[in-house]
Amino acid sequence: MKKLFKIKCLYNNVVTLVLCFPLYVFLNTDTALSSPQQITQVEIPTKKPLDLTKIEESADTVLNTVQKIGAMPIVNVKKTNLKVNETLSSALHRINFKTKNVNEIINSIYKLKNGKKILSTLPANMIINYSNPSKLIGGGLKLSYSKTYDIFVWQDLKSNFVSQVFLRPTKLTKTLVKGVIHSSLYNSAIKSGMPESTLLDMISLLGFSVDFQREIRQGDTFEVLYTKEIDILKNKTIKTKPITYVSITLSGKKLSYYNYNDKYGLPQYYDKDGKSSKRTIMKTPINGARLSSRYGVRRHPVLGYTKMHRGLDFAAPSGTPIFAAGDGIVEKAGWNGSYGKYIKIRHTGTYKTAYAHLSGFHRNIKVGKRVQQGKTIGYVGSTGRSTGPHLHYEVLRNNKQVNPMKIKLPTGKNIQPNMIETFKNHVQNIMTQKLALEKTYENEKLASNAEVSLQKKKLN
Repeated sequence: MKKLFKIKCLYNNVVTLVLCFPLYVFLNTDTALSSPQQITQVEIPTKKPLDLTKIEESADTVLNTVQKIGAMPIVNVKKTNLKVNETLSSALHRINFKTKNVNEIINSIYKLKNGKKILSTLPANMIINYSNPSKLIGGGLKLSYSKTYDIFVWQDLKSNFVSQVFLRPTKLTKTLVKGVIHSSLYNSAIKSGMPESTLLDMISLLGFSVDFQREIRQGDTFEVLYTKEIDILKNKTIKTKPITYVSITLSGKKLSYYNYNDKYGLPQYYDKDGKSSKRTIMKTPINGARLSSRYGVRRHPVLGYTKMHRGLDFAAPSGTPIFAAGDGIVEKAGWNGSYGKYIKIRHTGTYKTAYAHLSGFHRNIKVGKRVQQGKTIGYVGSTGRSTGPHLHYEVLRNNKQVNPMKIKLPTGKNIQPNMIETFKNHVQNIMTQKLALEKTYENEKLASNAEVSLQKKKLN
């Protein structure tokens, strides 16, 4: 009889959820209004439907999970954090779980797929929500194992501890960020609400065509269309997808690129005519730095006499990331006399780049290893013959230093002629998405203004 009652209750809950879901989606359409700097962020979410008859999706609390599954009831849920160098076993003892229960809980997690690895890689400061068991009340745990997974532990109706990994429910949100550059591209983009990961992708993408030290002016504009994945339970962005579309207008000249995946499913970027955004070498392999010394004859700051400067110096704080200017093989990574800590990368049979005075190398940098354009290879420092933290950057053509600002570099592979129509249809679809987001924002703005006017009339 009790079983039939439970089934009937579950059925009623499912029916109610299905009927209310369209209203839920309508009410949860996200739109962020423009800031005082006229930087707008517009969002249209796509949600995954929740199905209470399945338990693969995580619940927000231990209590809700226990109720959903039909386990022993729990009360008085508390919270703690896994301390540095603390195991789950010692943490459970600290929060007053009995040794017998601790062993059962650890064993239940150990039985999970990759359970041994999970137990050995629980992150420090991980949140643990828990309820201590007693004779009448069951025990329960929620381990916030990662950004995308939770581990729940509960006692079934026979008092046995059971563990399961749950996928946190998320939604994919298409977002358009538009901004005006006031002081720097970095500051303006961050103020617009753009995640730093997307900003770094944008800088890496535009770095082939834009000299961020000399070409950026106050009043220049940018816009980026991207997708972010949001944790529904916390309403927090946990991941961003590759940029779909990026555009920057410099002194009235607009530069736009569109994502079009290659045959391996990797994002590549092209202008509206199908020409690749890539060049063999980026103009500036560092972000947010000041060009402190150009290529050419100068008075050497340390030696004190006039000497040819065969590279570019970018002044930046120690520890600032340095990017690989192009795809290639690490030819040298180590100490190099007056250059200090030094990296040289071979890009083609013709071109190489060199990076000097580094404070250190990225952990993956080794001689003979292949590096990808735009990825971090080292960090700004002041090693060797240097008066302060900066990057000395060289471009070598046939093993001779040349001016990085004046060389004309070949582009990457363009869209093949027989695929150009397909590509242009793809571009049109992207622009349709962008226009839809802008229209949504304008409609929300009109509705907001109408609401404000209505409230003013009521006050009067």
